[in-house]
Amino acid sequence: MNGYLIYHPSRAVAALDATVVYHDRIGGNQDPYIWNKQFLHTYCHITQMKPNVGDINFWVSGDSFPNFCRLYCDLVFVVAEKVYWGNANIIDRNDVIVDNDEAYNDHYRWAMHQHHLKRRRRYTLKADPEYSFQPQDIENNLIDIIPFLIEQGITIDDVRQGMRSGFNSKPLRLESLASKLYNWFEENAPIKLDGLQLQNLRKNNPQLASL
Repeated sequence: MNGYLIYHPSRAVAALDATVVYHDRIGGNQDPYIWNKQFLHTYCHITQMKPNVGDINFWVSGDSFPNFCRLYCDLVFVVAEKVYWGNANIIDRNDVIVDNDEAYNDHYRWAMHQHHLKRRRRYTLKADPEYSFQPQDIENNLIDIIPFLIEQGITIDDVRQGMRSGFNSKPLRLESLASKLYNWFEENAPIKLDGLQLQNLRKNNPQLASL
């Protein structure tokens, strides 16, 4: 299996019904969207990627960029579907792609306000709900993957350079390392929040809605 390491800003944190969740900020488009049985990815960095069904993508944030010393993973996203839109910049609530009201409000509808495409076809990646999760340690903290990468013979400088594009970040292709990292999380993440858990939390907590 292949996949990407994708850098994004540090997550907001919510304590919900004794569950700690790390999520995108709710002031606008939430992407990747975690409050859904199938996690969703439509916008962030996607034009820098060539994703395929079966890829394992790992979303991470660091203590600083580009000179991070830690990379905390907040989402393990196993791609189950790559669904193309009929219109790249417009989508209706009743479109078959749209999962539910919350996903439309928090994720899909933002194509009409941000991230306009001129020539590219837009698609949404949908995660496998059985194998995708937010990994946490026993104390509900996100897990640093730098120790794993060093064990694999990859230096921090290698990762910093691979994830940098000018002043910004870019996805780093992991190739076969993706499956090894997935297995590492299987062993080292005692808490794994899946999409169904998070979807139910979103339905019961309307304050998480994008405005």
